[in-house]
Amino acid sequence: MQPTNALIELPRKGKALIVTDIHGDLTDFEKYMRIWNRFKVRKENHIILTGDYIHSMFTAEDNSIEILDSVKWHYEHTNNFHVLLGNHEWSHISGVAVYKSGINQKHEFELLLKHKFGTEWEHQLSIYIDFFKALPLAVRTQNGVFISHAAPVKKISGIEDIIQLKEMGYGLTNRNLFDLLWNRHQVDYNKKHINDFLAKVGCKVSVVGHTPVNGYAVMGNQIVLSSSFGSGKKCYMELDLEKEIKKVDDVIKMIRYL
Repeated sequence: MQPTNALIELPRKGKALIVTDIHGDLTDFEKYMRIWNRFKVRKENHIILTGDYIHSMFTAEDNSIEILDSVKWHYEHTNNFHVLLGNHEWSHISGVAVYKSGINQKHEFELLLKHKFGTEWEHQLSIYIDFFKALPLAVRTQNGVFISHAAPVKKISGIEDIIQLKEMGYGLTNRNLFDLLWNRHQVDYNKKHINDFLAKVGCKVSVVGHTPVNGYAVMGNQIVLSSSFGSGKKCYMELDLEKEIKKVDDVIKMIRYL
């Protein structure tokens, strides 16, 4: 089992495979796992799943449980397999429903559990919730990239506020956690908010998922990736942890199409 700190710090060594928002799509998940199986040959390499690997989001078949079981196993048995908390996993911790087109995604996942585990479904859900609570919230690389499900957080004074974020609980009153999981590209923040946040956490570039885009989108010094659920193409990132990162252009060239 990996440590349960809110922040993962990655050294300036190897590469990091960044994958966002699988949302129950087993076909895409298996493609990324095949990429990871080639990638992990070098021990210094890492994979980062930025959350929202559950809740199918309108696809015909929801394989959230199969994906979650695989993610959980790899996270608990592999030190360089990093899994971050997303807002859809957060919904099961907090008890706050997440709706898409009027569909309660939290409720739909619970129906899957009832179908698979029968009378034991609540016990199994408690196991999954404990796993979600153990997950970190963000990754900071030594060469200056901050990776999270969403961002920026507007009201922090420095990186210590991120490190201590889980201590404030998972409810709606923890506004900084809510921002880190829910802030949406082009709706909740602007380029200045991104730059202010990056300065406070000691980074140059932010990489997030959460907002569906056509492959990737750039907003100031932030890159939004859609690795599976999005509005068109699917992208991931092979972040070179050894390269000097000064601006967002240095990271754009590391984006790959699935």
